[in-house]
Amino acid sequence: MDSLIKDYIEELGWRILHYCNLLDIPNSLKFTWVSMTIDAVRIDLPHVDEISDTVGGSEAVKIGDTQVSPGRGDGVSNTSKDVIDKVVLNYRIDLNRYRKLRW
Repeated sequence: MDSLIKDYIEELGWRILHYCNLLDIPNSLKFTWVSMTIDAVRIDLPHVDEISDTVGGSEAVKIGDTQVSPGRGDGVSNTSKDVIDKVVLNYRIDLNRYRKLRW
């Protein structure tokens, strides 16, 4: 489970860097990064025992204006990447403050 969580953390870290056009994630964004990781894991892996207690087993989860049904994968798959994309977009209000234009 630890390596799977690390995969989500790493993937979301890269997405934050890409979305904001940054080289490093600022300390003030780390809590947002943690929240994004928790949301992605809870949406994509609700069937895992450690997570099933925090999310209903077969129900869809709604964050903002996006509703996602639970995934069934055991790794960061293409379905997981779609969930991650949606989570990043749901946090765009927090991320836009750090977004830089690329010239």
